[in-house]
Amino acid sequence: TGLAPGFINVLANQLFQDFQEIHGVDKVDHISMKVGALSAHAHAPHFYAFTWSPIGVATEYMKDAVVVKDYTTQAIPALSGNETIIIDNIIYEDNFTSGGAADLPKAFEGRVRDLDYKTLRYPGHYQWVKDTIAGISGDNKINVLEQTMLDQIPTVEEDVVIVYSSVKGKDSKGVLRMIEKSYKVNPYKVGDKMLRAIQSTTAGPLCEAAFMLLKGDLKGVILQSQIPAREFLNGPFVKGIYGGY
Repeated sequence: TGLAPGFINVLANQLFQDFQEIHGVDKVDHISMKVGALSAHAHAPHFYAFTWSPIGVATEYMKDAVVVKDYTTQAIPALSGNETIIIDNIIYEDNFTSGGAADLPKAFEGRVRDLDYKTLRYPGHYQWVKDTIAGISGDNKINVLEQTMLDQIPTVEEDVVIVYSSVKGKDSKGVLRMIEKSYKVNPYKVGDKMLRAIQSTTAGPLCEAAFMLLKGDLKGVILQSQIPAREFLNGPFVKGIYGGY
């Protein structure tokens, strides 16, 4: 349990439980999960900078994304759903990428009409990626994309992590409702060490999961949808980084 997959999935699970309790329903229309590990500054033409593993970025752009569509789990092409979203008054774009949905598609299949994970980026980035991929031939596209990005995009220390999730559906009276939650995490100091936002937002949930296992309440393989969500979100490690739920 890191950031995505990890924290974002537990957050979405908690929002789903809250929606059920508040609005008295068993099924919802849409569960949305979005995460962006971004640089504090971005420049044309790619509007991006590396704050974590370049191979991870190239892979999530090229492999299929797993979603729920019309109540069933499906695999769809990455980068096939570019949209604009405003979070806390800042404009981002999002798109389908692989891996971030974790086990939630299978866990919520039949209870949610549509469920998806998308990666947040600054406007303009995904068009640059699509143009770059269009110019790549052959079967080794992930490695070529990775090398192209390494040649053109710098690695930086100043970063920010944006986390957003929402649940939308009709309440027991047929009124369309939405609940949503967002976080913005900047670099975080632990002792005398300054951690990048991507480091702290990944390590905090990982430590929280280990802490829950060490307490003895959970045993064996525990998937993201099975983690006690409220306890996790308000645990000491996650709350220290994200501020709690």
